[in-house]
Amino acid sequence: MIIMPFRKRIYNFFLQLICLCATPVLHAQEVFVDPPARPITRVPFPQLTGGIVVLRATLGDNSDTLSFILDTGSSGISLDSSTADYLGVKPVPSDRTIRGIAGTKKVSFLYNQQLHFPGLTIDNLNFHINDYSILTSVYGEQIDGIIGYSVISKYIMKLDYDSLRLTFCTPERCVTQGVATY
Repeated sequence: MIIMPFRKRIYNFFLQLICLCATPVLHAQEVFVDPPARPITRVPFPQLTGGIVVLRATLGDNSDTLSFILDTGSSGISLDSSTADYLGVKPVPSDRTIRGIAGTKKVSFLYNQQLHFPGLTIDNLNFHINDYSILTSVYGEQIDGIIGYSVISKYIMKLDYDSLRLTFCTPERCVTQGVATY
């Protein structure tokens, strides 16, 4: 009597397996495909020692061109404290802290700022204020800030080290030589 239920279970298992394998693969009827990314603007950049990319831009209504290091490891966007003083902007103190190579400290912010590149304005950026005098002395050139993820995340950016140009593209999928990447 014990053998019969066992045979029945084996029979049901194989029947389910055959039905599962015989079922055709089902596909969705509609697939949404994002349009390919389009170039918005191309900006030249100088490259410093060690491959450091410097982007030139203006802040808000100020006409002075500022130099920002492009840093893919930085989470936000920041402005040098002496540059903020020079521009006459008033940072707002905050309880937020940043952690970097020099340790952890509280920072002030410039909220809802615009950054202008030739052919592109980026709105609603919150710059934290930090002292970059060490970067200025290391590179021998004024470093006014760092551009990180808060800008990088808004666009597809293509760095061409041969022509020293950065292309900002719309954030749709990027098509390179017929291959779509995301």
